[in-house]
Amino acid sequence: MQWYEVEGEVLDNSGEFGGIDQELQVDLCMKLQSQKKADIHAFSPKVLTYDIEADEFGIGEGEILMISMVSENFKKVLTWKTGGGRKPKADYVEVVKNEKELLEKFVSYVKKTSPDFLVGYFSDGFDLPYLKERAVKLGVSLALGLDNSQPRFFRGALPTGKVSGIVHIDLMKFIQTAYSQYMQSETLSLNEVSREFLGDTKKDFKFKHSSKIKKEEWDSYFEYNLHDSVLAYGLFQKFWPDILEFTRIMQEPVFSVTRNGMSNNVEDYIIHNLDRFGEIPEKKPVHEEISTRMRRPKYEGAFVFEPTPGLYEDICVFDFTSFWPSIIVTFNLSRSSFSEKKEKDFLEVEVGGKRFYFSKKPAFFPEMLREIIEKRKQYKHELKEKPDAIKKARSNAFKLLANASYGYQGFFGARYYCPEASATAKAISRDFIKKTIEKIDKAGYKVIYSDTDSIAFLMQKKSEAQALALLERLNNELPGVMELELEGFFTRGLWVTKRTGTIGAKKKYALTGKDNRLKIRGFETVRRDWCHLARELQNRVIRLVLEDGNEKRALEHLKEIIKKVKNREVSREEITIRTMLQKPLSEYKAISPHVIAARKMRELGIPISGANLIEYFIAETREKKKLVRDCVKLVEEKGEYNIEYYLNRQILPAVENIFQVFNIDVKEITEGKKQTKLGDF
Repeated sequence: MQWYEVEGEVLDNSGEFGGIDQELQVDLCMKLQSQKKADIHAFSPKVLTYDIEADEFGIGEGEILMISMVSENFKKVLTWKTGGGRKPKADYVEVVKNEKELLEKFVSYVKKTSPDFLVGYFSDGFDLPYLKERAVKLGVSLALGLDNSQPRFFRGALPTGKVSGIVHIDLMKFIQTAYSQYMQSETLSLNEVSREFLGDTKKDFKFKHSSKIKKEEWDSYFEYNLHDSVLAYGLFQKFWPDILEFTRIMQEPVFSVTRNGMSNNVEDYIIHNLDRFGEIPEKKPVHEEISTRMRRPKYEGAFVFEPTPGLYEDICVFDFTSFWPSIIVTFNLSRSSFSEKKEKDFLEVEVGGKRFYFSKKPAFFPEMLREIIEKRKQYKHELKEKPDAIKKARSNAFKLLANASYGYQGFFGARYYCPEASATAKAISRDFIKKTIEKIDKAGYKVIYSDTDSIAFLMQKKSEAQALALLERLNNELPGVMELELEGFFTRGLWVTKRTGTIGAKKKYALTGKDNRLKIRGFETVRRDWCHLARELQNRVIRLVLEDGNEKRALEHLKEIIKKVKNREVSREEITIRTMLQKPLSEYKAISPHVIAARKMRELGIPISGANLIEYFIAETREKKKLVRDCVKLVEEKGEYNIEYYLNRQILPAVENIFQVFNIDVKEITEGKKQTKLGDF
């Protein structure tokens, strides 16, 4: 992804260099005289996004009704369905004779646009293979390649579709790798991702089989189809800086970096930097070796300081910066430094009753990781000083690389697999967390929680300046590149109980700072199988408790919601459950509610795929002992919502462990067994 300016003599049927210009299938062949790098920011790719609509979800099983395309200053919907021969209202709609001509016209527009990138959303899993299957059935050559070749498909854990000479990008895969861990969206559907990153959503359209669509509804369908491509185009522009930086840093083509998981990205980075360390690539593990690795017993995990449930005030949180990577670098933990025998001046660590030994002579993997950590710090600092999209993307790429490097050594498919290094890193991390907790307590503070790489403690009336002085002192005592940083000072924090009792829940807490911004970990507000009402209720209850320092207003709010649910004053939108299929519908063995909903959608001729939301609600039924899955209804279906289900399976679980902190039994309130008043508490 680098521009060059070149000067030279064009070879035209020349005998020079063995007549190479006559043999190569290229536009131009030159005898180079000079070359220099051009400004990389000048590269602006030509992009064409596309989206199809069909009657069936099964690949190629139904007719393709329309194809939308969006590029710079270009919007088009191709269709052969208009609703009884009527003329579409929008001028971006082009009508063709039949599905065969639709495919041919699509190919011609791709040729005419000649994009660098052909971009879709879940296009590897749906759009491109669907186009190919219909082309085969209709005898059309889907000659999208620059050499007029048809798309090729490669099977694997994640099937991919390639087009010769044009980079085909499935944006959903890249977002899943690079951003899903930071996202608040319910799902990775185009609608939810666009809402979060673009502030826009899909157009409203009620799906039904084309034979059931009324004449006047087709214009809305065209608009719906076009807007999907508009959203994909907007998302590409949003994530292009990240794709560009991933490509430059991993030194792999855009096609690969937009589909690779982080373990593959780490391995690519390693391979392309081996020569600097005088190393050659290890071979990839084969099936038998992978199977053996997968059967290995697991080592003890990270240390978690079990919290005492409660509402706390005046809290400080310290975080270890790049905790796992910094341990690997500091203690030189890797496959090439590992030894099963004790040698002079080797690091010796006991893990699970076994002793592991690591050379102190710098090994290439930790040294490479040291560079990654340093670059991450550098770009993070540059981003803070002068923010822009490229710096943000570069900082994010190195952050993901650093964090994934720890997991890479324990990944069964890795070339540089070393579970001993991973286990040793965990053992060392446990030791440092415990020692740091002791030092903080000894300094007159009170640690209330520690989770893997962070420590939360009460200030005990000490000043922020004193806490920062403690931070500096702790860092002076840490070895190598290990470093603590200030996560923040918080006015209040809430640690809750487990659902099963009064024991503190690990990795489940909420904090609020002086700016009233919430930091939430582990609550259902970030889960994707809860209805909007439950998530909003939980978020509101947490905020009220943290704002007031007590449960009173939060309890009143809960009572209001319970009353609304019982009186059926809650809208269908608020109780709708949204989720996604994680695999083809046929592969589901457990008959869960979302599988029932997906089957209903299919029966109604509504297209479903891994990129589509499955939306349903749990309805009332006359039979008392019906299973939840027997009460599933699609959003469009008639029926009243099931009050008992929403109170006991959504509302109560969302807030019960919050109120347990204040010795309040929410079940009594939801069931109305006891007339509860605020004064009772």
